[in-house]
Amino acid sequence: MRSRAMRRLTARNTRDRLEVSFWFAPSIMGLGAVLLAWVVYWLDQQIPNSALASSRFVLSGTSDALRSALLNIAGTVLATAGVVFTLLTLPLSTVVAQYGSRLLRVFLGDRTTQFVLGMFVATFVYCIAGAFSIPPIGVEREGPQLTATVGVYLMLATFATLIVLVQHISIMLQAPNIAAAAGAELLEVVNTEIPPEIIIDSDSTVTMISQTTTDAAPSFVTTETHPVQVTTAGYIQYFDPEIMLTLAREADLVIRLLHRPGHFVWPGSVAALVWPITHVDERLDRQIRRAFQIGNVRTPSQDIEYAVNQLTEMAVRAMSPAINDPFTAMTCLDHMGEGLAEFIRRGEKGSHYYDRDGKLRLILEPVTFETLLSAAFDMLRHASCDNASVLLHMLDVIDVIGQEAKAPEARQQLLRHVSLILAESQAGELIEQDRHTIALRGQDIQAKLTGAV
Repeated sequence: MRSRAMRRLTARNTRDRLEVSFWFAPSIMGLGAVLLAWVVYWLDQQIPNSALASSRFVLSGTSDALRSALLNIAGTVLATAGVVFTLLTLPLSTVVAQYGSRLLRVFLGDRTTQFVLGMFVATFVYCIAGAFSIPPIGVEREGPQLTATVGVYLMLATFATLIVLVQHISIMLQAPNIAAAAGAELLEVVNTEIPPEIIIDSDSTVTMISQTTTDAAPSFVTTETHPVQVTTAGYIQYFDPEIMLTLAREADLVIRLLHRPGHFVWPGSVAALVWPITHVDERLDRQIRRAFQIGNVRTPSQDIEYAVNQLTEMAVRAMSPAINDPFTAMTCLDHMGEGLAEFIRRGEKGSHYYDRDGKLRLILEPVTFETLLSAAFDMLRHASCDNASVLLHMLDVIDVIGQEAKAPEARQQLLRHVSLILAESQAGELIEQDRHTIALRGQDIQAKLTGAV
């Protein structure tokens, strides 16, 4: 079970990296092109050239001529690939300069861009593989017409994808589409956050249930717990709760995580406390430590706050004097509101996980609604203090979120941000009419939220 869980964590990390990689899809398509070259060459051996003599869509010629045709196609595709890389470099620099380096994930993970790159690689590899598959003319008298013909068609399809790439980049670089892609990541991490119920299949099915009560929690005293220290510096990208729960159940432990995904740790930082200390040995300490994935950058795999930060950074940059694009900021607010509303609908996760026998096994540091609200509104509120439209839109988003917020604590947090927006409007350089409009809208939302508190 432990080995399967470890493999699952490794696979999860690998998948996240491959999704934002420009080399994975072209590599797979290149391997497929080699197989295609072999298959088409085999068909050439089965179909005599005389059967295709009357076709205008199949190349004909000697083996040497067809080999030269494939090599010429490969050279043409390779030369055109330089244009493709230029087309990709320009939007990458634009995304970094205008929207921030964090949003490079959105561009790197784009499937259309990866496919176009893959087409160039696959066509080049196919032509080279096909050319080397053709024996000299002294060995085979009839040239492999199908092999060369497929190479020509692949070249035409590849250049068609170049047009697709130009069109796709022009659409993708539009601010609303980038914001929508970042918003989709936010919704995904909200929906795939650590579930309230975790089922582990071993010799018997064990259900770990999340609860918010802390009555069953032991008194964690530093001298009575074993500290699990990380050995590398970086951000906690995610951890596998199933590994933690399995280890805790098998060794009869309680594990308390001191950091959540997105926190920065350094060598020697205590990432977890384990109780009782008498049940922990060096091997178990190493297994718990391996359940953490630490890297140089934060990722939205389990880090909801980071997914919010991507939209916040884009909105704050849009409100900078150099760009001054309040419409992009309002678009980002719409997607943040959708994600926060979904977070409220699903409900905050409890911090304590118990096994089927009611024994406490795992204590987490879950992300809170208060943290996400601050990540979404604090920086943008300061950056928009002189723009009445953005402040009003911020209030509208809070109103939408408030319709989903049923808990009094969540509504109190929304009320706090309404008050902060009203105070920001008074501190900014707005005309009196704009301040009055914002005040009326804020009072209306306050009345809605306090009516159900």
